[in-house]
Amino acid sequence: MAFAAVENRALTAGFAENRRLIRAAMRIPISEDAVERAFAVMGKSAALYYVDGLCSDVKLQEYVLLPCLRAEGENPTLEHLLCRVLPLGSVTHTLQLTAVTGRLYGGDAALIVEGIDGALVLDAKGFIKRGVQTAGNETVILGPQEAFTESLRDNIVLLRRMMRTPALISEARAVGDQVPTRVCLLYLDGVARGEDVQELRRRLDGCRVDYVSSLGMLEQLIEDDPYSLTPQMIATERPDRAASFLLSGQVLIAMENAPQLLALPMSFIQLFHAPDDSALRFQYGIFLRLLRLLGILVALLVPALFVALTSYHMAGLPLPLLTSVQEAQSRVPVAIFPATLSMLAVFSLINEASSRVPTVMGGSLGVVSALILGQAVAEADLVSPLLIVLVALSGLGSFVLPDYEMSMALRIVQLLLVIAAGIAGYYGIILCLFVLLLRLAGHRSLGWPLTAPFAPRRPRNPDLLLRAPVWRQRLRGYTANPFSLRRTVGRMRAWDRPEEEP
Repeated sequence: MAFAAVENRALTAGFAENRRLIRAAMRIPISEDAVERAFAVMGKSAALYYVDGLCSDVKLQEYVLLPCLRAEGENPTLEHLLCRVLPLGSVTHTLQLTAVTGRLYGGDAALIVEGIDGALVLDAKGFIKRGVQTAGNETVILGPQEAFTESLRDNIVLLRRMMRTPALISEARAVGDQVPTRVCLLYLDGVARGEDVQELRRRLDGCRVDYVSSLGMLEQLIEDDPYSLTPQMIATERPDRAASFLLSGQVLIAMENAPQLLALPMSFIQLFHAPDDSALRFQYGIFLRLLRLLGILVALLVPALFVALTSYHMAGLPLPLLTSVQEAQSRVPVAIFPATLSMLAVFSLINEASSRVPTVMGGSLGVVSALILGQAVAEADLVSPLLIVLVALSGLGSFVLPDYEMSMALRIVQLLLVIAAGIAGYYGIILCLFVLLLRLAGHRSLGWPLTAPFAPRRPRNPDLLLRAPVWRQRLRGYTANPFSLRRTVGRMRAWDRPEEEP
């Protein structure tokens, strides 16, 4: 059953009516944590409203109640309260009831005074929140170790502490018709394209939903193609990586209660970049990216090629290997095609189980399950030992992807290729890859082609497939403002220019 939304009324009908409206909106006295504190300020009736546990009792007592009770004079005015009575840093005057209730359940307090229209919203937040910790998914060897938390304000502070410039703009918005959730757009003024920011505003304002519970839910509401396998925006939990997205001209979306930020528009190749690639020397970065690319190819093609070779194209195998495969298969009652699908499903099951059990047991469960099941299956002659090795190798290859959503898409495509290989051999693999590439070429991220800047070609930062040296990265991402595409003028390593001989 849908719950009733708060009616948007103006708090201009007098103290008694304003008090009645706020009490009705906060469900006082039904809601036990909604608090009303009536008192007098300078001879006039006043009432303070807040939600117990979201506000700091110390702030309310020292910076609101005591100054109001000790204030001298008669007929308090709005200017007098703001300038002489209330010492809080952030005090906002509003006339709308929905604005007051939204701030109340965000951790602020509201003060109404007889003779003053509207309410004073006081910043007195004091709710419990998780402190800044290390990143759980995007771990790095070199680079900062701080990660975003569930507090939107703390996340913005972490980002501003890293990027100390007034060009970093943070636009506050709300998504959700009945339970608004605070959302913030972050971008560099002059670097991000104005069309991209405006398009994001339009999509956020067009979300017709009662409540957005997570950043992943918001991503599904604003992405270009909800039926795409590949993600169309990047999620990061690291402030340093978020800063690099901002410098590339991308726009960030932060949300209350979400320990990640979304970056868009994005290029498909960015899904294969690790957070600490830029912190490593470019030789090491090139090696790791090539290793990552090899792992992706192994994960995609090895199971499918094994099925195709052993089922349809046996002439492509060397004779000793073909003899070994056929000898092992003669003792196995299950054909290679269904056995491969079954082993991939078992590997995914082990991976999912190890990620859902408590952290202390997760790693041990994955290793023990793989060893016990692999050995038991091989000894029972249910599948070929070679198949177990190839499935484990392809599973390792799927783990090299830094992006979790992309690794899930990789495992789904892996199964599709195995099915295509089991149906039509090489031709099935080629046809499936062709369809997937055509589908990928048609995807967009905030209106931009997902395969750009390769197709179509665009001026871009050379740090794409391979890790380019820092001093060669003179351009921003292709989605940046054309007038700010160049990051610097001249040589970045200006100090090593040899002195000109006289």
